[in-house]
Amino acid sequence: MNRIALFVLLVAGGIYGFAQQAPRYVPEDHRPPLFFREGWKNPNGTGATCADCDPKVQVNIRPDLVENPNLELRTYGPGKNEVQVVHHDSPKDDPSFIWTGMTTGNWAVALKDKNNYVDLSGLAKIRWRVKVSGFHLLRPVLKLADGTYLVGDHVEAYSGDWRENEFSVADVRWRGLEVDRVDEARDGKWKDNVDLSKVDEVGFTDLSAGTGHGAGGSSRVDWIEVYGNPVKRSVQQSRQ
Repeated sequence: MNRIALFVLLVAGGIYGFAQQAPRYVPEDHRPPLFFREGWKNPNGTGATCADCDPKVQVNIRPDLVENPNLELRTYGPGKNEVQVVHHDSPKDDPSFIWTGMTTGNWAVALKDKNNYVDLSGLAKIRWRVKVSGFHLLRPVLKLADGTYLVGDHVEAYSGDWRENEFSVADVRWRGLEVDRVDEARDGKWKDNVDLSKVDEVGFTDLSAGTGHGAGGSSRVDWIEVYGNPVKRSVQQSRQ
């Protein structure tokens, strides 16, 4: 065997050996962690039934009803001040939840981590426990670090009872959200190649007003979980 052939064999063997030793990167082995979870405080101010508490309490949503101390509440749209947090003593397992039956205009609720953006690329996902009535369709909402607002095509439709569901953010298609009206952008275009590596706020909307009490249209949200990697904000951004 001549020297050139021997050299080629040695190099090829070295490359093969390195390939055999190098671990294969498996994305599913590196799923993003829970970034935040949010339920809602009991508007009665207690975590349990008490003798002097109202059996049914519904109040307009307020920042102090957010359970997670790392989160800030954001509300949008003409119906934003009519979104409510509700708690019933009956049924016994009823949670404290967001309810939108009394909204007279479109609304959106979003949550912002005080110290971090969230990277929702890759295998990031959203889980929530919801109950939707009428023809309403609950959708995810994002605000990106550059100030862009998006609304997604994933929807939760009518269910007769609470329903837990999760979805991959990568499977969602996005359109612009006109946040003052909380309606899809008038250009009617899908947003291609959206960079989700720095998301400022995560929330939800059904792009609808409520229809009051009873069996009409509304959305209920017990809790929401966001799975993604934290991206540190600057000190100045954390103060905004």
